[in-house]
Amino acid sequence: MSKNKDEMANSKASSKPKARKPVQARAAETRARILDVAYEVFAEKGYDTANTRDIAAAAGVTHTTIRYHFGSKDELWRETVRQMFQRAAEELAFSTAEQDLSAKDRLKLFLRKYIYYCARNTNHARIMIAESVRGGERLDWMAENFIRPSHETINKVSSELPAERLSGVSSVSLLYIVVAMCQLPFVLSKEVKSLYDIEMTSTDAIEAHIEAVTSLLFAK
Repeated sequence: MSKNKDEMANSKASSKPKARKPVQARAAETRARILDVAYEVFAEKGYDTANTRDIAAAAGVTHTTIRYHFGSKDELWRETVRQMFQRAAEELAFSTAEQDLSAKDRLKLFLRKYIYYCARNTNHARIMIAESVRGGERLDWMAENFIRPSHETINKVSSELPAERLSGVSSVSLLYIVVAMCQLPFVLSKEVKSLYDIEMTSTDAIEAHIEAVTSLLFAK
């Protein structure tokens, strides 16, 4: 008899509906998932070709859900870019202890962080390149709100390079030289793989690239 009671109790317990996450938490998860998918799609297809219905399908939501959270493709793109730059700022930020490093060591650490970011976030560069080539209002918005502040950070760090090696070098040229050195081997990783059979996203390849960049910039 007690066995039957136990079985009935277990049956009732298993039939109880599982507790659902609060609506706010589920909405936040849905929004984050949409942004992650949008990041991939905008990088792969560009703004003009990207379709919010395709993004919705890939994120496992309805098109109405995207409109509810973001209103339009333009605002979805802008939120994607905001999140992209926020993640970059978080990854490149110096801790309190790192702020106390010497100028040279701080610059080397910044380059290490930046190269790792570039290796793990090639979609960032792809979105930037697409908008820079095309030009227009979206690029102007991105430049004023995110690119200019990030360039100021890079310029500040780059200003700590050995002055005797950079006499007369344009600060703008230097900035884009540093950015290109850090980004392009990862943006062109498929080409590198095809030509040299090197997996640029592997830790060994990233470390080798960090060594190459710092050797070039700090060569005596």
